[in-house]
Amino acid sequence: MRIPLLLISTLWLGCAHAAPLTFAEADARLLEANPSIMMARSAVAAARAGIQIAGARPNPTLAISASGSSPHRPGGSNHWDRATDNTIRIDQQIERGNKRELRLRAADDNLAASGSDLDNTIRLARSDLANAWVDLRAAQATARISADNARLAARAATAAELRGKAGDLAGVDVARVAADAARVANDAAQAEAQLAQARVALSAVLGGRPTAEGLEVLDDWPADEAAVLPLPADRPDILAARQRISQADALRELARAQHTRDVSVGLQYEHAPANINNSYSESSIGLSLSIPLFLGYDYGGDIARSEADYTAAEAQLGATLTAADSERARLRSAYAASRARLERTVEVILPAAERAGKGADVALQRGGMSLTDYLDTQRSLRAARLEAAQARADLARAAFMLRLAGEPNP
Repeated sequence: MRIPLLLISTLWLGCAHAAPLTFAEADARLLEANPSIMMARSAVAAARAGIQIAGARPNPTLAISASGSSPHRPGGSNHWDRATDNTIRIDQQIERGNKRELRLRAADDNLAASGSDLDNTIRLARSDLANAWVDLRAAQATARISADNARLAARAATAAELRGKAGDLAGVDVARVAADAARVANDAAQAEAQLAQARVALSAVLGGRPTAEGLEVLDDWPADEAAVLPLPADRPDILAARQRISQADALRELARAQHTRDVSVGLQYEHAPANINNSYSESSIGLSLSIPLFLGYDYGGDIARSEADYTAAEAQLGATLTAADSERARLRSAYAASRARLERTVEVILPAAERAGKGADVALQRGGMSLTDYLDTQRSLRAARLEAAQARADLARAAFMLRLAGEPNP
């Protein structure tokens, strides 16, 4: 049993020198390096650029043309006097039906909704952070308890082996103690593997900063750690759903505004050189007005699609409200159950198991307890210690999730 004990001790002492990371530090790194948050920020930047696009007015069009009126007659040295007709024309489209204002309104709503989406992405990323944080803290506690259990079990196996050599303990009992110690050592090795996986998970949430190697979090269980997170006045996913309805309404009005025809106004200047019929060059100015005719398409499909998008946005808001209410109710129940479980564990189960374990040690030394009962008592003690660590983790997780759902802890 010396090799497993040495391995477990080396692993535990090796990670004990790592600098612990506070949750506030982890939250700050999350906002800087989390990939989902960075992509959501890019979406906000794109929505902000969309306002500039929506507010742009149609560009005028400049056309310059030259056409030959007498291609066989040579002209003068001046281009303007050559035998060509020169035309300069400017066309400007004029939007009607408040289309620009409606586009700006939709773009503003899109920017507001994108900002709320960013806030909701941060909320979900913080949920991932809280889960990974609690998992790592629980893995650290489980690894520490499992390493302690393995050391005690290895010490008991060594003592049993010495007693067996002295003839004070039967060989079968020595083998049973050794087998129990081996199982506990396997549990410790498994706990170390789970600890490594928890480090990788937390590092991934933080965008690889810091790396998984040697990543440690504070090992205590403060009751108010979830208070580090801000408590918003309203959930960002609900705000985003409401803002999407406003955007869909603006886009619906914009689609309806397509029935208001845009017009194009043109101004033209034309210069005709002197020719066989005219002794002098001539110039003329023209004005034009273009109006589209809805003979092929009257934008009925655009309007129908905008109506469907508006209905979908309303349905999405209803689904978001229902999901939020259900989530809050579920999380309140989970928090109450986790708190009651922790109280029972640390106030009843763990103290009773500790007393039973100490009594079993004394009883075994005095010959008042069989080896089978002693091993069962030790297994119960180990299970109680691990259950207490898991109960603390579950309560911390419930507190985080409840606050991220928009409610303070009861």
